[in-house]
Amino acid sequence: MRNLALLLLGLISVPVMALTNVDLYRSEVVLDQELNNADAAARKEGMKEVIVRASGDRAAVDNEIVKKALNQHSQYITQISYRDVEQGRAIQMGFSAPHIRSLLTQAQLPFWPAQRANLLVWLVEDNQANRNIVWEHTDSPVLKQMREQAQVRGLPLTLPIGDFDDITGIAVSDIWGGFIDPVAAASQRYPVEGVLVVRASANMVRWTLYDHTPNEMASSLQTPLSARNSGDDAITRMIDDISDYYAKKNAIVVAGESSEVTTVKFTNVQNALDFFQLEKKLLALSSVASLDILKLQGNEVTFSVHLLTPEENFIMEAERMGQVLKVETPPVPVQLPEPEATPVQLPEGEAVPTQLPEPVLDESSNTEMNVEPESIEVIELEPVTQAVTFEWQGHNLKPVSIQSESEPSTADESVIENQSPAVEVQEAIPVQLPEVVEATGEEFTL
Repeated sequence: MRNLALLLLGLISVPVMALTNVDLYRSEVVLDQELNNADAAARKEGMKEVIVRASGDRAAVDNEIVKKALNQHSQYITQISYRDVEQGRAIQMGFSAPHIRSLLTQAQLPFWPAQRANLLVWLVEDNQANRNIVWEHTDSPVLKQMREQAQVRGLPLTLPIGDFDDITGIAVSDIWGGFIDPVAAASQRYPVEGVLVVRASANMVRWTLYDHTPNEMASSLQTPLSARNSGDDAITRMIDDISDYYAKKNAIVVAGESSEVTTVKFTNVQNALDFFQLEKKLLALSSVASLDILKLQGNEVTFSVHLLTPEENFIMEAERMGQVLKVETPPVPVQLPEPEATPVQLPEGEAVPTQLPEPVLDESSNTEMNVEPESIEVIELEPVTQAVTFEWQGHNLKPVSIQSESEPSTADESVIENQSPAVEVQEAIPVQLPEVVEATGEEFTL
């Protein structure tokens, strides 16, 4: 019994290394009451925060596909609530994880998984009078700013609790001087994947990141990551630099199709100018992520359209953009497979019967015998995918007269001499498209 108790005590005292699971898809934004559309602006900012946290890329919000999705933020939000905070009224939002990941895939942006390395932070503040270690419950503006920015970026941080073991196990001079051995020894009681040493004074921050477990700090040959930041945003830039480091190290780019893909055919595309004008209009739609050309044949072009919205929204948006007319196509008839004839083997010398045999009767009951039908084979038919069809009418636009704003209207033409005539825009010279061009996987972007 005594041995069992010692064994359990030994298991409890050994720290278990485990990554921290970060909630990537929730955000909170304080409403700016000075804006007319404060609620919509806050939802857009909340989605930006989630995209940066999930991708690990601060520039992700500048991606063209992401910009389109931000204008449709309501399709990504799953939960909304409000609460009062110190700065005013705040909105709390939850976003759909599958939709956000699909958006990152469509935009070819990286995904930083939610399982992330947890960092132990040894922070010393120098307020000119003295230097102090910042513990977990210390009221420190520097620590508050670190935690807020780490929450935005999804970087897990752990502060030492400051109990008797911490206070007696490490000194301020050990941290400020950057001595590895005492820092590594004091860190071993915490189950973390890295150690961050921060020395803050006035508006300057010097930091060193040891990307190892505490047990490996002293023996590792890997050079720690060190930097110095200054200014009012020094803490924010430090957290951003460390987050960028781990995101670049652990993020992945998932190559795949978007969650919504539809096949669209356009008829009456008579020349190259029609084609490029049509392509430009489609890519400008907020529901379209990208286009792939499937076929060019005669005056018809077929696209594979990767969507950011359901197909119904794309069709409505395409009809509103003008110069196209949706064509109702009849359903494709289903071709049943031809039944296979089974040859009948007759005995040698026996003639092929020309008349069906008479039914066999049971003489005792004078009733016709029942013949069991053969089992019926069920044929599974594959669904037929039919393209949404539009007729392109962009080339039917009439020539327009271009008139300078400084020129008088038509009503004044009779009293003004030497007026230049209106300039008529000539139609483009038709260019014959190739008869049949097959293409797969070719993506057109502007």
